[in-house]
Amino acid sequence: MNDRVLVKLSFDVIREDIVKKCSTPYGQALAYQIRPFALFEEAVSALKMTQQAYSVYARKGAPPFPDAFDIRPAVAKAKNSGILSPQELAAIGMTVNKARRVYAFLLSLEDRLDLSLLMPLAQKLVISKELEEEIARCIDEDALVKDSASPTLYDIRRKISVVKDRMRRSLEEMVRSPGLQKVLQDTIITMRHDRYCLAVRADSASQVRGIVHDASASGATLFIEPERVLQLGNELRRHEAQEEEEVERIVMALSALVATYAPELTAMIAALGDLDVALAKASYASATKAHEPTLIHEPRIHLRKARHPLIDPSVAVPIDLRLGDQFHLLIITGPNTGGKTVTLKTVGLLTMMALSGLFIPAAEGSTIGFFREIFADIGDEQSIEQNLSTFSSHMKTIIQMLDQADERSLLLFDELGAGTDPTEGAALAMAILDDVRERNIVTMATTHYSELKAYGYTSPGAMNASMEFDVETLSPTYRLMIGVPGRSNAFAIAARLGLSDAIIQVAMEKMTTQDVRVEDLIRQLEASVIAVRQEEEEVKRANQTIKAREQQWEQRYATLEEDLQKHRQKARDELSREMKQAQNEMEELLQSLREKQNKGQSLKDHEVTMMRHQFQQIAPAKTLRTVAKAKTAKVPDEGDEVRVLSLAGQKAVVIEKRMESQELTVALGAMKVKVGIQDVELIKKAQQRKETATMVTRSNDHVAPELDLRGTNVEEASVMVDRYLDKAILAGYHQVSLIHGKGTGALRQGLTAYLRTHPHVAGQRLGVEGEGGSGVTIVRLR
Repeated sequence: MNDRVLVKLSFDVIREDIVKKCSTPYGQALAYQIRPFALFEEAVSALKMTQQAYSVYARKGAPPFPDAFDIRPAVAKAKNSGILSPQELAAIGMTVNKARRVYAFLLSLEDRLDLSLLMPLAQKLVISKELEEEIARCIDEDALVKDSASPTLYDIRRKISVVKDRMRRSLEEMVRSPGLQKVLQDTIITMRHDRYCLAVRADSASQVRGIVHDASASGATLFIEPERVLQLGNELRRHEAQEEEEVERIVMALSALVATYAPELTAMIAALGDLDVALAKASYASATKAHEPTLIHEPRIHLRKARHPLIDPSVAVPIDLRLGDQFHLLIITGPNTGGKTVTLKTVGLLTMMALSGLFIPAAEGSTIGFFREIFADIGDEQSIEQNLSTFSSHMKTIIQMLDQADERSLLLFDELGAGTDPTEGAALAMAILDDVRERNIVTMATTHYSELKAYGYTSPGAMNASMEFDVETLSPTYRLMIGVPGRSNAFAIAARLGLSDAIIQVAMEKMTTQDVRVEDLIRQLEASVIAVRQEEEEVKRANQTIKAREQQWEQRYATLEEDLQKHRQKARDELSREMKQAQNEMEELLQSLREKQNKGQSLKDHEVTMMRHQFQQIAPAKTLRTVAKAKTAKVPDEGDEVRVLSLAGQKAVVIEKRMESQELTVALGAMKVKVGIQDVELIKKAQQRKETATMVTRSNDHVAPELDLRGTNVEEASVMVDRYLDKAILAGYHQVSLIHGKGTGALRQGLTAYLRTHPHVAGQRLGVEGEGGSGVTIVRLR
């Protein structure tokens, strides 16, 4: 596809807009090369990459691409053993860092978006951190070599600082000296030829021993380096020379490191360019409100609501067009200034854009076929240098188009056959259209020749079209009407402008009967097409209204559903809080009763009744309703595991059943409570509880509430305590006593340390008077 066609269809303008949206010089260089792909698979892949980039851009904007500093020359220099400047090294380090951030940016979206084409490029952005970290260690943000780049450089710069400080203090003493102030032109210490100097009046120069390095333009001032700092100045020069050598050594080492990473850097730069162009295409699509077209292998075009991207969308009139399926040749007839050429350019430009991997300003569902070549003869091609007429220039272009075109080409002819005798031009135009039609080449042509109006009706594979014209306003509407040939509207326009009816009548009589009939038929056909289109627009508006109302109702339903869910959640949260509060208070009551029983006090029936009453006072009515269950379908037997509903659903084991009083005695750990049969819910039958349940209900018959450890050492006692605590937990104890005696205190201290880390122990303390004092440790179990 030659560049002349790209320019004729304004593709170069589109390309320039994409270049401006690129963030990197690598992307800009690639964007200048955008053009339709020669292979269908390449075009499909490029369009898919644009689609993926568009999903990224729509979700999160553009990635943090590096600043516009081109590191390609620096990488090439390093690869050829050149020494890079600190500025070039800093730019490489920054670019590598930014490339890593672009990778992280895309990686964060990989789980949510299809980035199957972008991520392989993004992976090339990650280079070993060695290069980035080494440059950052040696070069600061201002592109200067850091003092910490090497111990030698640090030492040299420290010496430079010391010498400069000594020189400055020495010169400041001289400036403040009363004897010298009268010979100084200025009290400012200045630099001349990299030497510290004093500004001395020329007529008093002999009073300052030293070397003259410069003089003022008038000669009235001499800049003298005093003798007393001369040696310091020489020492400073030596250190600065050493500094320069060390800096050069450091940048040489860094340059060599860059050279080792040259292949990875080259691949990183190429990947940055490809990603930059893809995101620039996405940005352009967003700015122009473009959509992804469907690319198909067959050479045909279906555009829906298409508009020219360079025309203001607020004034552009969208077109609908199908070409290449029912007919391969579309002839747009009618007068000039009606929008025929814009329509021709729109079809050609949008086809080029789609085949270049770009979204197009057309509605979703638009389809673009694969064309290997697009040829266009548009505008005045007259060549002054070749002294060719307009007709000759057009004909030369048309001959080249016909010679090179095939079934995979798209031909665009603007005002075919113009520039010569109308009769001959019309005949020549029909002959050219016959040729492309017989060769099955997809073609669009515009013409104002009336002889071609019937061509679309009499030639298979051809179709007429025209641009609508509003006779009332005497202006074109720029709407494309497929199936309706154009007409000049000369008589109607003349009448609207005030030409007398008599003259118009005479003109009409001079037309042949056939011409009059053709114009009448075209007028009727045009009116029918307009009426159908108006009906379609009314139906479309009605559908849009219905759809808008459906969306409103759906939104209202969603809002109500959301409010309902919020109220339900609020009620669940409130109920959960109340249940938790009631559970906690119930646990406190149960704990107090367990402590009473552990102290050897028996649990009376009236205390159980009081406990149940207190719980009912604690728990609100709605909490109890959620806990309450229907009457137990089956009465539990002794040994069954049940849940006591009135005690916050506490699990217990039935140890006695009295059917006459409808009561059960249940064991909650080490505590025994009487409850009504209707107050329990069966969980497991005795045979299902297996050995564990049996152990829980019977184990406290064999486990004492204390363990005597006297006479053992710490290691033996630890083993015994571990086994004992396991049994105590199974027996339902919440507190036990460990008897270790007073003695030297070694056993007590060892046990105290051991119990701190034991999983069953919630707390420990020494016994008080009546419990055995310091010879006993009271252990509280979890």
